Amino acid sequence: MENIEKIFWGKTPYWWIVLIPGILFIPCGCWFLFSPSVGYFTITTILLWMLILSGIAQLIIAFNTTRNAQGWGWWIAGGIIDIFVGFMMLSNIGFSAMILPYFFAFIFLYKGVSNLVSAFTAQSYHPSWWLYLINGLLLLIMATLFFLSPFSAMIAIDFLIGAAFIYWGISLIFFSLDIRPQADREVSYKTED
Repeated sequence: MENIEKIFWGKTPYWWIVLIPGILFIPCGCWFLFSPSVGYFTITTILLWMLILSGIAQLIIAFNTTRNAQGWGWWIAGGIIDIFVGFMMLSNIGFSAMILPYFFAFIFLYKGVSNLVSAFTAQSYHPSWWLYLINGLLLLIMATLFFLSPFSAMIAIDFLIGAAFIYWGISLIFFSLDIRPQADREVSYKTED
């Protein structure tokens, strides 16, 4: 019974709330890639609203997962931080546009380290732990690119933002499928009780 209850991140019937932003991030990323004339302030504004929506989705997921699932508190903390930072940065768009590359770098650095820790923690019981390992390494590479990207190379930043949104969308889609309850697990819960 203990092995069955040890579920990575928890399962929730609201898994589709993570799926929807993942699907929306992909066309936004393509739009950034193929529209370099899109204003930098537009990119900043869209990013900040998506950050707020992502924080709301994290809070909804956190309050609808099992409380003994690993990472439950991180969902709440991440959601609150995303909403707070989103609204704070929306209050001063000029400043937000100036620190945007570093903002991306720190987010991807945090998410990369978080995925690496999750991968090594779940290595013994989660069958696709290696996907989190690859995801963590790729996020660390993207964080490094954002730290190294100069402000004068706006096309490089636009490209990195577009690539980041596409990757972030794909990552959220796979993650939403991972937190979706599966019928066989629900049956095994009921039979073990």
